[in-house]
Amino acid sequence: MTQPSKIDFRIHAIDAGSDDGGRVVFHRVLSALVGIEHPTATDIRADPGDWGIDVMVGSLADSILIWQSKYFYDKLGDSQKKQIRESFASAMTHATTHGYAVDAWTLCVACEVSAPEKKWWDTKVREWSKLYPHVQFDLWDAPRLRRKLMSPEAHPVWAEFYGPNKDILEARKTGSEPAPVAAPLSLDETPTYDRALFVRQMTVAGISEMDAQRHAYFNADLLVRDITARSVPAQLAAIAEIDAVLLGSWEDAVADPATAPNAENYEPSARKLFSAVMKETRGVVAPVELPLRAIHTRGLMHRIVEDARAGWVHDWRDVAKRVDSSDPGELVT
Repeated sequence: MTQPSKIDFRIHAIDAGSDDGGRVVFHRVLSALVGIEHPTATDIRADPGDWGIDVMVGSLADSILIWQSKYFYDKLGDSQKKQIRESFASAMTHATTHGYAVDAWTLCVACEVSAPEKKWWDTKVREWSKLYPHVQFDLWDAPRLRRKLMSPEAHPVWAEFYGPNKDILEARKTGSEPAPVAAPLSLDETPTYDRALFVRQMTVAGISEMDAQRHAYFNADLLVRDITARSVPAQLAAIAEIDAVLLGSWEDAVADPATAPNAENYEPSARKLFSAVMKETRGVVAPVELPLRAIHTRGLMHRIVEDARAGWVHDWRDVAKRVDSSDPGELVT
């Protein structure tokens, strides 16, 4: 999974194994983004040429808006600039030949542009604007594309091309999708876990009612053991993803002054942190290849605490060290 703000568009070439393959996927991402703002947008197939149009909105019998896709993920060098000039010239020539107007021409590239490259672009726009004053020009570079992918409206586009389920969605097209695992759930008597770190962390936070918490940990532990035994890569990745999301929720809550634990209000602040984080577990959406119950996500948070990667009191690391160094038969106080 790649968050929208961290997307490096060269990943398409890496995934496809070639720049040509990456170019196709980048074009599809662009077309999908244009379609959010313009539902009537369409692509033009080269047959034999595309009239200088990659994605368009409008009518070829009247006037159109053009988006030109250039999969340049490194820089705008002399070769890339030549291709851009040729694409614009082709678009304007075919518009004149076939009797329609170009109202806007947007260049879309997969890289950040340097200051000299931006100056070149701005200079060309000024030059072209004198020749074609009715054409509006725009540049969608990598930062602009990332910001578009960060918008709520673009979430389906991000999910398909970069999100946690993109691999499983692709697998469905080829029939190679791993079968979702039924998350195991046990209603048997739950161990007390008296010497477990996750129980100790709740104890020092002043939390005394723990039956449901122990039950959640027990079922999450069953789940992880089952997934580990199956060793299906997509399901192992799903567990790792949920783990990262839960740990991130805890980190966010610790960073928030309203829920950060402190020494002055030792137990009350710890219980506030615990309550805030556990409420967040309810909103965790499991990847499609690993359907989970709410009890599992809650228990997976307890597993993070049990692994000494989080805690509820402000000195949770010290608590973890004391429990780790205690004798098996003694209860740390």
